[in-house]
Amino acid sequence: MDRLFWYLTGAARASGLFPFLRAAFICGVIYEMGLPTVLGRWLVSKLQTRSLQGVLERHNRHSALIVLPTLLRKQDELAALKRAMRSVAGNGYPGRLHVVACIDGRTEKPNLFQQLEAWAAREAVPPNVELLVVGTPARMGKAMAMDHGVEHVKMLVATGRLARFPTLFFNMDADSSLAKGALERMAFKLTRKRWLTRTPHLIVTSNVLVSPDQSMVSLRSFLSARCWLATLVGREYLTSISLGRSNLGIVPVTEVSGALYCTWSQVYLPAPRYARFLQSLRWADWVRWWFGFAPPRFSEYRGAPLVEAMTGPGDDTWMTWLACSGTWNGNRISFDFPRTPLHALGRMLSAWVSRPLAFDPLAQVFTKTPTVKGLFDQRLRWNSSRMQDIKRWSSSLAYHWQMGAAVVASSLIVVGCNVMLISGLIVALVMCRPSETLGISLVAGAGYMTLRAVDSVVALLVSECPLSQWVFLIALPLSGYYHVVFNTSTWILGTARDVFGFGQSTTFVPEATARASGLSRMALAYRVRRAFLLACRAVVFGDVPWGKFWLGWEQTRWTPSGFDGWTTGVRPPPVYWPARRRASSKRPPPRRPAKAAG
Repeated sequence: MDRLFWYLTGAARASGLFPFLRAAFICGVIYEMGLPTVLGRWLVSKLQTRSLQGVLERHNRHSALIVLPTLLRKQDELAALKRAMRSVAGNGYPGRLHVVACIDGRTEKPNLFQQLEAWAAREAVPPNVELLVVGTPARMGKAMAMDHGVEHVKMLVATGRLARFPTLFFNMDADSSLAKGALERMAFKLTRKRWLTRTPHLIVTSNVLVSPDQSMVSLRSFLSARCWLATLVGREYLTSISLGRSNLGIVPVTEVSGALYCTWSQVYLPAPRYARFLQSLRWADWVRWWFGFAPPRFSEYRGAPLVEAMTGPGDDTWMTWLACSGTWNGNRISFDFPRTPLHALGRMLSAWVSRPLAFDPLAQVFTKTPTVKGLFDQRLRWNSSRMQDIKRWSSSLAYHWQMGAAVVASSLIVVGCNVMLISGLIVALVMCRPSETLGISLVAGAGYMTLRAVDSVVALLVSECPLSQWVFLIALPLSGYYHVVFNTSTWILGTARDVFGFGQSTTFVPEATARASGLSRMALAYRVRRAFLLACRAVVFGDVPWGKFWLGWEQTRWTPSGFDGWTTGVRPPPVYWPARRRASSKRPPPRRPAKAAG
């Protein structure tokens, strides 16, 4: 073994691969810096003889709204939604709880929608729980469906059916189910005061786990590709969404899980208006801010809300960044920018130490895994959403450094790790002999597997998972290859399309909603092609004035929107060309001589 180690080490040094292995080791150390704290906290909790952790005090049993936005197109989707709503209603939340199923496009399958309404009306629930069913007239996207449910609750308040809008806001996937007491534990975590600021947390994320019944439940499961995929995803969730959301590492966590998160309603309610506010900001105001001028104030902004600008593959990321950009001002949450860069620096340091995002490993939600194609498309959406969110949030992150610094740091880590991995693979394939490449890849895979084994075991311990969850450790030998296929490759493809290509097309949001959002993509190739074709039209026809729309994305009289064709499949030409008069190929019929009179 020693001879093999020294042989591979010498090969790595000779080929130039050693710097990448050293960088990988450093990344692993940085990644694991929060692990001792997580494990230490769990050991302390085990030594305590009695604990009321997770039990809400009477004055903190706030009313809560939980929305479940979803499509409803199939009978099994209806069954899954019913199971999710039963799981929420029977979860034991001690306060008033309003459960709203938000159907995106209720008219596409009206029979299923009517079945859901009838079921909700007759379903027996605890006296503090109310089931509601609403739906948008046509498909508009997840964020639009969610807001439709919120507007329905606002209407109930306006008509006097509810005394006031619920204090807490939950969002949950419609194909998930909750562990016992998950909602109360999240509300408990949200209402705890942070040790430095002495103010409550702003958002809480759940512990997302894959249901064990999807993985290796029998010997026949070893022959099922779907069970192996569920096992690989379940093992990944243990480290990326479970342990990775503990928020005790060197860089603050900047994302919650869309499967289930909890925040204050006063975070969600101004979100559509904040989306419009971001589009009104000018970089000139940011430059003036550095010279002592007051920044734009969201509290004084009177623009109309723009719900469409909240849509996209990163709806949960949108809410995380909004919540963590807020500050407590008495009993209210303010989203106004810091008065000066010095105040922004103070907020950043405070939030870096006393973090607004919390996580409870026992607030568990069980979800299901998609097919191989569905998983690949999902990761394309996830990995391209960060660049999209950075683009639409850039003007806010420039003021709110408590989020901007964390987003930049975490993004640099992601980019650095992926670039290091890709570069190392290229060097290994080009510079090493096949036997050396195979040996180094096996050693690297063993190192990655060891790292993930430690993380997974710690995650299983702190989550107090039953023995049935430990079956996910079977996937450890394949974890490295799984990461390359479903994480690294999708990051490369999604980033290349969205930053350097023509935009990462997705059916997650209808293109009509995307066009109304006022958003765009970086999509450098799209913009360069558009500018070139507009230049051609300007030279040939002389009817295109110069303007920034040459490198733009939005619809103009000369160009369609960059979102056109993303969900319909009918793509217009990149530039509208004026109609030309064409000579007819048919000859006119010969004239007949006039007849002579009488």
